[in-house]
Amino acid sequence: MNQAIEYTQHEPSQLFVGARKKNVTAYLIAIQHGVALLRLGKHEFALTQGTGFWLPFDCLHALTVLPGCRYHRIDFSARLTLPYPEQAGFITVSPLLQALLDELNRLSTLPVQSKHSSESHVLAVVADQLAVFKPSTQQICPALTRQQQSSLAALLESTQPSSKDSLSAIESVLGISVNELEACLLVREALKLSRSGRKAEQIAKTLHCQLDHLQALGQTLTGKHF
Repeated sequence: MNQAIEYTQHEPSQLFVGARKKNVTAYLIAIQHGVALLRLGKHEFALTQGTGFWLPFDCLHALTVLPGCRYHRIDFSARLTLPYPEQAGFITVSPLLQALLDELNRLSTLPVQSKHSSESHVLAVVADQLAVFKPSTQQICPALTRQQQSSLAALLESTQPSSKDSLSAIESVLGISVNELEACLLVREALKLSRSGRKAEQIAKTLHCQLDHLQALGQTLTGKHF
């Protein structure tokens, strides 16, 4: 990164499956629309519209961004001496933080010469907010009830959730159907196997899936076959 603090907006049109790795910057991710999944250790968290998540330096994690998700990201360099939260987790997107993110989004559309000073000022105010962050991993999706979160965890682990009411709530909060979520999870696993050197036929067999169906999903969600 070129600056000590950098803002970017992301809106991938296809499924993004990030590798499991440690981040060299601390960063804040805040979801504007859609859903992203973030794995920390044995747990996976669903980041939905209006939620923010903090990741400190050297935090081993994997980020999956579903198609249509739009999010803010602010990276903080290790050379800064700021009161960074040392724990990863969901943070409250306060009205002030939301206003700052919206302004950074607006400034990002301006020419570099005309936005630099204003953007630096807004980023400095965001940095001041780090001291009030209280990251929490007590819930995998704060927008859902405990029972609904249990059903979501079952979906993410590819086991069958028990409550139809929970499935309806999950679809409402995530903004996608359970079938769409399951398709993304299947393609994610296929991508991981592909990156490890498996051939398409081996991947389909491992995932108990018809090869033609898997290739069609891959083309739809990632723009390519396995």
